[in-house]
Amino acid sequence: MEVLAIDALEQAPTADRPVTHEELVRFFGVLSHDLKSPIFAVDGFSDLLLTDYADKVDEEGQDFLRRIRASAQYMKRVLDEMSHMVKLLARPSARKPTPLREVIEEVILKYNFQIEEGGVNVELPPELPVVEVDPEKIREAIGAIMANALFFSDREKGDRRIAIDCDGGNGAGVRLCVRDNGIGIDPRYVSQVFELGGMSKLDKARGGGPGYGLYLAKRLIEGHGGELTVESTLGEGSRFCFTLPA
Repeated sequence: MEVLAIDALEQAPTADRPVTHEELVRFFGVLSHDLKSPIFAVDGFSDLLLTDYADKVDEEGQDFLRRIRASAQYMKRVLDEMSHMVKLLARPSARKPTPLREVIEEVILKYNFQIEEGGVNVELPPELPVVEVDPEKIREAIGAIMANALFFSDREKGDRRIAIDCDGGNGAGVRLCVRDNGIGIDPRYVSQVFELGGMSKLDKARGGGPGYGLYLAKRLIEGHGGELTVESTLGEGSRFCFTLPA
């Protein structure tokens, strides 16, 4: 009995032992799973009230229920995206020769609805190199930059532009830039855009916007040994550039 007690004490976590990376990922997975049940309940019961009890709820009450349901669906989407982000950052990079054009075309396809709905002109260079990267991680990084460009634009349909430029390749390092003609970034917040939740400060009237996309992009690019930077002029647009080593 004494031997068993000593073994248990040696294996038990102590206050001084830091939580491991794997434990944090597992903890977030459990937390996400547990939160989804009440979210599904709120979404489901509010939908039930809207459909089966519509004649008993006045128009204002129905509006409240629609808002409740939209908020529940938003919470679920945030949990899904955060869960994906945590898993993506946690796993080691699996690099392989990857045509950059294929990655960018997949990103454009993902955001095709927003591009067409907003009348956005997307310009690509005629040639793009093959890079040694983790395709999923770089696709997520470029997608986050693209989503940011699509979100922060007030121009009329047909006047919105996103231009992608690329330098390097053929054994040299690659530098990819995504330039938009959106609202630009307030100089007060330029240094914060890559922080977790940094972009939500840019325009609260839009509902905060993507709060973690650029943070994720920076982490993923740095994981490849690269660097993500931004140049921006308020009212004229922004230019995000990142490097990938040869």
